[in-house]
Amino acid sequence: MDLKKKLVIEQHKAEDMIYRSFLRAKPYIPLGDDSVTRNPQLTWKLLEFIGRPDKGMNIILVTGSKGKGSTSYILSSLLKNLGHKVGLFTSPHLVDFTERIRVNGKAIEQADFIRLCREIAPEVERIEAGLNKHEYQGPVGIAMAVALLYFREQGVDYAVMEAGRGGTFDDTNVLANRWAIITSIFAEHVENLGPTIKDIVGHKLGIVKVPTEAVIVNHQDEETLSLIKQNLRKCNIPAYYYGAGFLAEDIHMDRSGTQFRVKSIQEWYPHLHLPVWGAFQAFNAATAIQASEVIVNKTIPHEIVSSTLEHLRWPGRCEMISSTPTTMVDGAINEVSAEYVSHVVQTIGFQNVITIIGVPSDKDYQGVIRVASTFSKQLILTRPDESHKSFPLDAIQFGKTWMMECYEMNPLSEALTYAKAQKNVDLILILGTQTLIGNTKRLYHQSLLEL
Repeated sequence: MDLKKKLVIEQHKAEDMIYRSFLRAKPYIPLGDDSVTRNPQLTWKLLEFIGRPDKGMNIILVTGSKGKGSTSYILSSLLKNLGHKVGLFTSPHLVDFTERIRVNGKAIEQADFIRLCREIAPEVERIEAGLNKHEYQGPVGIAMAVALLYFREQGVDYAVMEAGRGGTFDDTNVLANRWAIITSIFAEHVENLGPTIKDIVGHKLGIVKVPTEAVIVNHQDEETLSLIKQNLRKCNIPAYYYGAGFLAEDIHMDRSGTQFRVKSIQEWYPHLHLPVWGAFQAFNAATAIQASEVIVNKTIPHEIVSSTLEHLRWPGRCEMISSTPTTMVDGAINEVSAEYVSHVVQTIGFQNVITIIGVPSDKDYQGVIRVASTFSKQLILTRPDESHKSFPLDAIQFGKTWMMECYEMNPLSEALTYAKAQKNVDLILILGTQTLIGNTKRLYHQSLLEL
């Protein structure tokens, strides 16, 4: 067996180790919110067993309902371009698991990932041996342990960590984060974090704790912002709010991306351009810029901000992956996310749109189909080539209630071949689970190991 094949097998074993505890317990996990079903103290124990690699690390923790990944990546890129070595931990991945762990934009080497997974495996098993059948070690926590070991080896100056779901009971929340970033919050994962928006806000703001020095809050709707402010008043920690000190202005989109300017607490940053689409991306950029100022305690040179954003590539979020014809992918799996995409499509003025949708049964596939039908000439329902998720059997019937030109084509490659063969297509849009987006990236032969 050649080395490449051997490494692939070993990486699969490493990934299996990360998910094994959760998959073993999954049939026995009781119904309830995250306070009942999750135990981040097991992640704390794992970090203790491997020598607390996070100790003394400058950690920025990012949570929210939308924009966590984009904001984390923009922030890490700004800090890198200021001359710092920056670790970035995000989830999920699109093509390769190693994408979740980066230093200065480059994914962890496959061999390093395998080595560090082997290093922590005995401690993971040590904890596993003492668990009841309904208890489990969270995959995010185990993957984070690998990331922190790697960041320590690499000697990072900052570690930007994207929370998984929620905040209070998320595995990342065992970290002593000096800074907290709250991206846009809306009603999502209500069975785990809800049932009300007040409950969800409470979960997210759990990342604000001793020794957090400052909180940066992205764009929110009026009710959510009020709830956030009520919670943060009790913390007596400096908070910076979008719209009350920093914001993005003069936002407009064309086929090259999104143009805007940012006003921070201390500075103006005019003539900014992102090669991705969406007003929310301008909000995310403004939040990352403000966070950078707070973290390094100074304004950022305009040329660094401008160059960082101009060369930004955050995959799977209103991302153009081809221009012949124009093809965009977005990980929209609910109605709210689909509405963002709808705004982008209609603002730019795309007309003849073919939308390919692959949303699993446990997500809001009906909401995505309903919104996409308002701007699409044709809908194609599909699914990834490989996925552990189940996909709805009634999606085609539901789709046809909204538009006649709704078809089901599997696998994804067939759907793409069909869409590309249609005449006068203005935009091919692929919406769905991250697995579907990753599948698309592979079909377009695009690697994500270095951003």
